Amino acid sequence: MRSKITVRNLSLFPVNFDYQYGLASMLYFKLANVDIKLANETHAHQGFKFYTFSNLMLMNRKTSKSGLLFESAFFILSSPDDRFIKSFAEGLLHEPGFYLDGPRGKVDFAIERIEILEEPSFGDECWFKTLSPIYVKTMRKENEVLREIDLYPTEPKFYENLHRNLVERFSEFYGKAPVDHFDVIETADIKPKRIKISEGYRRCNLLSLRIQASPELLKFAYDAGLGEKNAMGFGCVEVAGQSKRNDE
Repeated sequence: MRSKITVRNLSLFPVNFDYQYGLASMLYFKLANVDIKLANETHAHQGFKFYTFSNLMLMNRKTSKSGLLFESAFFILSSPDDRFIKSFAEGLLHEPGFYLDGPRGKVDFAIERIEILEEPSFGDECWFKTLSPIYVKTMRKENEVLREIDLYPTEPKFYENLHRNLVERFSEFYGKAPVDHFDVIETADIKPKRIKISEGYRRCNLLSLRIQASPELLKFAYDAGLGEKNAMGFGCVEVAGQSKRNDE
């Protein structure tokens, strides 16, 4: 299930370019307001977190060199767990006000509208377009020391880890292994990004991907996101096109 959440900038001040961590924190606190048990389970869980959200899609954007200045925007919140979406929506509607940090201090926002979006059906091939960048990492030895390295779509390891991560998250969420057919057969419009999360930076990528996979894996990628750090606003995708549908 996924929802489209429209917000309005009450302060009319710019927000920081790297706002994802603030948006993730806001969503957690809104969830805690209506379902503290679910919020605590989510926060304390050491494994995967099964939701993702998109970048802010800006409307009425204005020129500003210090940050993102806009009157209104929307973002997509998505999860394979309907309880998450319903609780988030309830929390947002219960207290529609929130803030994000900006170069001039706190910027006040209000939730204007929440819409539940229609679910697409999936065959065994789909074009996905990222609504927030995909983050994938690996461990490599450098000077005899293992270091965490961010991966790019130019490296085969990017797709190997993308596949493994998706299967592991599916298996943990559903308690069973999926039909494991997955192959990224084409990419386009790759745009590298560098986003600050808390005190560190993550190198990630916006792109489009044509994936051949089992319908259940494609649906899970759509619901839960692709790659890592989904609950921090990475890997949210939309369907850009499909072929080889089951009903054809």
